Amino acid sequence: MQRPSWFLAVVLVAAAGIGGLAAGTLSDKPREALDRSSYVIRETLGLEKNWVRVPGPEQAEGLEAVACPAPSHAVVLVTGGQSNAANSNTSMSQIRADAPVFTWFEGRCYPGGDPMLGASGQRGSLWPELGQRLADELGRPVLFINGAIGGTQVGDWLDDRSGYYAALAGRVASARQAGFEPDLILWHQGETDALAEHDMSMLERRFSQLADRLLADMPQSQLYLFQASKCIGSKRAKGVEIVREVQANTVRGRDRAILGMNTDELGDEFRWDTCHFNSLGRAAIVNHLAPELTALLSR
Repeated sequence: MQRPSWFLAVVLVAAAGIGGLAAGTLSDKPREALDRSSYVIRETLGLEKNWVRVPGPEQAEGLEAVACPAPSHAVVLVTGGQSNAANSNTSMSQIRADAPVFTWFEGRCYPGGDPMLGASGQRGSLWPELGQRLADELGRPVLFINGAIGGTQVGDWLDDRSGYYAALAGRVASARQAGFEPDLILWHQGETDALAEHDMSMLERRFSQLADRLLADMPQSQLYLFQASKCIGSKRAKGVEIVREVQANTVRGRDRAILGMNTDELGDEFRWDTCHFNSLGRAAIVNHLAPELTALLSR
């Protein structure tokens, strides 16, 4: 298919940019329409997005690496997706100083506290408190390998220009070389696509491609795919059922994939901006996941 002329490309992108500025003064529905148009224009033209910079070594500046747990004894969890799987919580996690929770980053182990290394953002996350609960229940140390990037669509993880998947895959590969074989992939994504994606069959293909890629790169792991689509604006206020159906279809037929917790059921009282989880949301998720994942990891 012939691409649109550069003149048309410039006009469309400029229109999307102006629309985005104008959206700040509009009500929810026009703003959502303009936001969605911007996504569609960029995708139609095959243009690069304003990719979020992947966390690099500077994220660990001022932090001291620690001795890693024994690979044969550790539970290894990979986390990914978008902001609710990254560092977007209103408060930092509170875990014991001696909790055996670690993060693998840049080929070394660090204490598994917030903000979690490898993920975007500077706030709190879901993972340290979950790690502590699992370590207590299983009697084993927990090692996280993180990679979630805020605001991403599923397609961004399949676009090599973003660098998102490559960064996470690189961390996983180095951890595997050190003997840390991932047990479980925790993937929370769907909020941006619930607004931007107009072709649900395309979204399902992308989720399927991502699932297959993750499972191929981590052959001894299982994929725990959250049901997630609730976010800011009227369209996503209660979540988007068709997005959850896509997530369910992604899991169906894949022996190593699990349909996870439906976080759309957590209302605004569990979120600080109707989208991102607050400390109550984190507690609800950890309380749901801890027994479920303990049973899964005990098999």
